[in-house]
Amino acid sequence: MDADKNPFELSVEVQLAALRLANSEEGWGITEEVFARLAETAPEWPKGRLAFRSLRIRWGEGDEGVAKTFEAHAKRIKKVFGGKFWRWDYLLSGKHSYNKKPVVRLRLLNGNNTHRPTVEWITFDLNANPWRWSITAVRGPRSLADELFVFTWMFPDYVRDINHMRNPAPFAGGYELNVPEHGSELWQHVPCVDWSHDGAWVGLIASCQSNNSSSYSVPILRE
Repeated sequence: MDADKNPFELSVEVQLAALRLANSEEGWGITEEVFARLAETAPEWPKGRLAFRSLRIRWGEGDEGVAKTFEAHAKRIKKVFGGKFWRWDYLLSGKHSYNKKPVVRLRLLNGNNTHRPTVEWITFDLNANPWRWSITAVRGPRSLADELFVFTWMFPDYVRDINHMRNPAPFAGGYELNVPEHGSELWQHVPCVDWSHDGAWVGLIASCQSNNSSSYSVPILRE
């Protein structure tokens, strides 16, 4: 058996079928022209045991687009995993009240002004940066943000096989999360996808950007 072969590899046809199902069930409005373009432009499956071909799917622009995109994928994850889903109460998007004032909760590390509607292929290594001083030390312009949550609903078998050893839980280092309830310093948290083997549920959670646990990776886009 090839040690570098990804056991979670999916064909283009299977991936597009998953997107088509999501599009139908969620009412996303992705057109046949887009599906045809994706079928024609799909990159080869990348090399590496935890290298993946997936999609970036975004709606809207700016602050509203960031929130809309995150919530759409969180909703899809909940649909795919059914009752086996948990989301941290403070993993919020858009503006939510704190001390009776509206507070922005989630933003892109690259700036919300970079957010544009798109459906396009991406490739990345899910095993990137497990050994680090902190998330801050390794995150950058190519860190995954909403792309990680597309991956979560498209590759549920990987999520269910997260074991914090060979299959790490990934951080969305391309996001910054504001949790004023947990201290006065803002934008210190980073969203993460994890799996509880005890409860058999997927968790949309977050941790401080100082997290240095090798059980978690900080994946980046491949060029």
